[in-house]
Amino acid sequence: MTDQQILTLCLSIAIPLALLIFSNSRVTDAKEILRAETALGFERLSNKLDHLAGEVATLKELLETHLSDHHGIK
Repeated sequence: MTDQQILTLCLSIAIPLALLIFSNSRVTDAKEILRAETALGFERLSNKLDHLAGEVATLKELLETHLSDHHGIK
């Protein structure tokens, strides 16, 4: 084999491998970003649910107070 043939063969192997490694690292980065965004979204939802549960509890107490004070219902 000539030097040019060997160089061509090496490049035909090295370039796709390099692109594959680069592509995999980008996929890994995208997965990590997606996981972080998903976790943040779930945290926001959890906070909103906690807030709404507190609001419901407050309204329930107000309703119970109103019913007992004005309608004699306990």
